[in-house]
Formats: sequence, C-alpha cells, structure tokens
Amino acid sequence: MTPLLERLEDVFASQGLAGWRILCVNDGSHDGTKDEIEGEQGRFGNIVRLDHAQNRGFAQAIRTAVPFLLQQTLDFAIFMDADFTHDPEHLPRFRQAFAKGAEVVIGSRYVAHGGMVNVALWRRVLSRAGNLFGRMMGLPVHDATSGYRGFSRRGLEVIAGTKEEDFSIQLEEVLLCKRAKLRFAEVPITLKVREVGISKFSYSFALFRRYGALLLRNLRG
Repeated sequence: MTPLLERLEDVFASQGLAGWRILCVNDGSHDGTKDEIEGEQGRFGNIVRLDHAQNRGFAQAIRTAVPFLLQQTLDFAIFMDADFTHDPEHLPRFRQAFAKGAEVVIGSRYVAHGGMVNVALWRRVLSRAGNLFGRMMGLPVHDATSGYRGFSRRGLEVIAGTKEEDFSIQLEEVLLCKRAKLRFAEVPITLKVREVGISKFSYSFALFRRYGALLLRNLRG
C-alpha cells in the first residue's frame, strides 16, 4: 500500500492535482495494510482510512466508500484498485473528462490507446465475456467491467442504490447511471498485472450467473 500512496502523492504534485484527497477502504486486511496507511497518514494530510473489522468483499467496500464521499465537498470521485493494476498517471485524463461535462468516466482497455500489458489470456477472455453482458444490456461503454472509474456527485448519488454483492456491482453501477441518463465518457487506460497483494477476484460460475440475472432484470424493465 505504501508504494501506491507515495506514487499517488507524486502524481498529485506533478500533475497539478493539489487539494486531491485519498480515501482507503481497508477491507479487513491482516497483512499490515492498516499500519502502512497509518504511516502515510502521518506523512501526508490528505489520506483518510475506513476500516472493515473483517473482509466483506469488493461490493461492500464500495458501499462503505460512497456514503462517506457524499458527506464531503467534492465534484467527483475516482475509484481504483490498490495493487498498481491501475496506473495513477491516468488520473488527469479523468479530470479532463469531468471538466468537459461527463458525469461517469470509465477507464477503458477497449478504446483507442487503451490496452492490457502481460495480462493472462484467460483473464482477457473472461473480461470480454463479462463485457458481452454489458453490450446485451445496452450499456453505453466499451469496458463496463473496468474498476478504474469515476463518478460526479450525481453519479455517486445514483450508485448509492446498488444492491449487487460481488464484482457484478460494476455492471450494476453502469446500468443505474444509464437509467439515470447521466453523461458518460471513456478514457484510455493500460491495465497491468498485479504488483502487490493477493487478488480476491473470483471468475466463478456464480459471478456469471449474477451477470445473467442482472441482464434479465434489465430486459424486464
């Protein structure tokens, strides 16, 4: 966690992002993450930590973050993974998209200048499969399963209504924002392989079953 926080602070300083803050949701980690965040909080004054007493999963981490964010004075918030698969260097692209009026900004691997580096073939195939569900839902983006994404305050209010309990929340967020007629934009990102930590992402049959259930609910109305 320390290397990512240091890298974020470097990007903030070099890219004119003074005043940006970092919210870390510590999802019940027992690997020293909490101590690392505390150490960086002592160095920098713009880091906030929210803790789960035990691991509650990706979707609940989002649902812990969103109400907190809505209590803050902000124009938008950007979500990213903490394992360097999402490059902090891309953050100015999100800012530019919001400045142009976007309310939902997706960091996309599947637009011009986006891509993946050293990502295993099976992950590429399964990512495409997940996005196939997104296309069948008529979602207005190429990469609806990308976790590198940002929302305006209005977007945060919309995704506060999510109900999915795992990584299917990614499709649900985009679906809810589409129904709310929010303005979308995609910016190119390059997804990299995990540098730190152990992934909790599971491409199980149950996940694709939930994708299918979400699709059916969308088709019904």
